[in-house]
Amino acid sequence: MVVMVLTAASAAGAADVRTITHGREVDLEAHLVPGKHVLFDFYADWCGPCRALEPTLLELANRHSDQLAVRKVDIINWDSAVSRQYRVSSVPYLVLYGPDGSRLAAGDAGSVLRSLTTALGGGGGFSSPTPGGGSIIPLLAIAAIFAVSIGLVARRRKAPNRAAAPPPRPDPVDTAANPNDPAIWFALLQGNMEGPFTRDQLGELLRRGDLKRGSEIRRRGDANWSTLDDVLD
Repeated sequence: MVVMVLTAASAAGAADVRTITHGREVDLEAHLVPGKHVLFDFYADWCGPCRALEPTLLELANRHSDQLAVRKVDIINWDSAVSRQYRVSSVPYLVLYGPDGSRLAAGDAGSVLRSLTTALGGGGGFSSPTPGGGSIIPLLAIAAIFAVSIGLVARRRKAPNRAAAPPPRPDPVDTAANPNDPAIWFALLQGNMEGPFTRDQLGELLRRGDLKRGSEIRRRGDANWSTLDDVLD
């Protein structure tokens, strides 16, 4: 849902917003835009505070389209390659770069957005995009605390062994097009979102043991995840 909203907004020609990765490692500095501030938003579909922050980021990107670009980093989960790369322990997590490519701020949404609005000439405060005009800082602070709590609980439930070598990537499957079985499915493989696959290809991954019946699967354009069992039924 988040990605779909952003795509629609970008298509209108105003906000410079796009997603640059779904779980894979990414070099943030390769996505800087000369002459613009660039805000990297580390998020996940299941993160409530990330969804609450989304309208604010989109409103800022629309209002300052000539000065600001927003680049979305979908962490998928805590064990994804990009989560490990940047040691993300809570979301939303923001990183701000200046027009000259220098890193200006990184951390929780409240503090980074204060730095951003100051850099854009808006002063230290940050106003809500709603007609009421109330301050959004308390909301962002609560969202950040809630996000940290979610992250800590998730880490305690499943603490990955950082010293263990990553498992080998599965061999590629045949991606020949079949109009009756379109390649529209994405699957989580070793913490990364891979695809698109057809149903036949998903079945082959199941037979090879790369996927299980309960593995998470998502259709292109959908925000919600299903299981492989649901897709192959």
